Amino acid sequence: MKEKLKIPEENIEIKKRILGFRNEFSTIEAIEYRSLAVWYGNLIPKYLWKNWKDELKKEGWTWQKFLKLLKYLTNYAVNYVEGEISWEDFIKKVLKDLNGELGEAIKKGR
Repeated sequence: MKEKLKIPEENIEIKKRILGFRNEFSTIEAIEYRSLAVWYGNLIPKYLWKNWKDELKKEGWTWQKFLKLLKYLTNYAVNYVEGEISWEDFIKKVLKDLNGELGEAIKKGR
């Protein structure tokens, strides 16, 4: 499947919105605002699913399983949004895990 999925163009607006959420949430005590901001509205998962869903569905992926996989990659998403890794590096990590042991385990319901 890895060869079929292309790295979608980076959507800078999504990154800007997540950074805006992060700034809003950072004023609230007792929450981990960095990961909350990445997940708020599922902006990154929705964007990737929109681009990949046809191929992913052929391979047995559902929206719920895809979200579960991305949950394990929250730190990478945070690193991308905060500029510590590039969009391309983030997506390569997603693709690697989609096709690796983690992806297989999630598809099998583990």
